Amino acid sequence: MRRSYVIHIICWGIVIIFPLCFIEHTGNLSADLGHYLRMSGVQISFLLPFYINYFLLIPHYLFNDKQKAFYTINILVIIGAFLFMQGWMELFQVFFPDNGGQWGHHPPRWPMHFQYFLSAVLFVGLSVAVRMSQRWMKSEEGRREAEKSRAEAELKNLRNQLNPHFLLNTLNNIYALIAFDTN
Repeated sequence: MRRSYVIHIICWGIVIIFPLCFIEHTGNLSADLGHYLRMSGVQISFLLPFYINYFLLIPHYLFNDKQKAFYTINILVIIGAFLFMQGWMELFQVFFPDNGGQWGHHPPRWPMHFQYFLSAVLFVGLSVAVRMSQRWMKSEEGRREAEKSRAEAELKNLRNQLNPHFLLNTLNNIYALIAFDTN
């Protein structure tokens, strides 16, 4: 369990720190910080679908054979996370205005929205993969434990069968020795 937390912290640390590699360093700390804070909203908006799926949707819907509800709610979660991201970016645009980057203009937004949607679907898929692998590992552990218990029960049964035979054979040997040596 502790290892799982460490893995989550390391992975999300990488995801949140990753935008620092792509910041245009203008020398203006306020502009660089504003750009990073605006872009960190994207990473936080990926956390939302991942953990909503990880803790709620996968165990309650996907594992209970309610796939239609799972997919419908996921579309709503991705839309909600997208709206959160847009609100986050607008909020930090107020505090840290962006002059359009080094070229003075912004690229068209629809490819970025499409990329966000695909990335959000990827993070949902990642949460499903993590949960499924955890479930598979738990079922494998249960299967191994059941196999071990079965083997122990068979061994105990064989021992129980052996003990009466051993006692009976010993008594027969004593009887045979007594019958041979009548003196």
